[in-house]
Amino acid sequence: MTKNFAHDTKHRRTNITTSRGALNGYQKSRCFYCFKEISISSADELLADVDHFFPHLLKPEVANAGCCRPVNVDGVWNLVLSCSECNRGESGKFAQVPSIELLNRLHTRNEYLIGSHHPLRETLIMQTGSNERDRKYFLDKSYRFSKERLIHSWQPKAQGISTF
Repeated sequence: MTKNFAHDTKHRRTNITTSRGALNGYQKSRCFYCFKEISISSADELLADVDHFFPHLLKPEVANAGCCRPVNVDGVWNLVLSCSECNRGESGKFAQVPSIELLNRLHTRNEYLIGSHHPLRETLIMQTGSNERDRKYFLDKSYRFSKERLIHSWQPKAQGISTF
């Protein structure tokens, strides 16, 4: 007997590594989480990972979360550059939700990019809201949604000097 299987292609991983250059303009070659030095050169051993701040694991659920707007987990609002240790190392984030302090850092980063008329400005506004209050609400709601599902929060120790 032959069985037909449907493949769920909506929730597959998308190549997000092309955003390295744009994100590095803000992060100044530092890991978003621990401030360790990173690189965007593919030949460099310090090559940064492009990480989903809210874990990619939530993509199928977030799409139907009923948040204040459609949620694109692969959107630039949710992407940060990370050292490999923070993203996938022994004490890395994996499927944990970053701390409130890191959430505030993400909000500050997004607001900076919007306020500086960075090329990502319009994309960030479309993905998170037309004013700062709406964008903060969007991030807070996304955080609560993620914490309800994944429970554990995460924050590494600083390994370098904050440049942002």
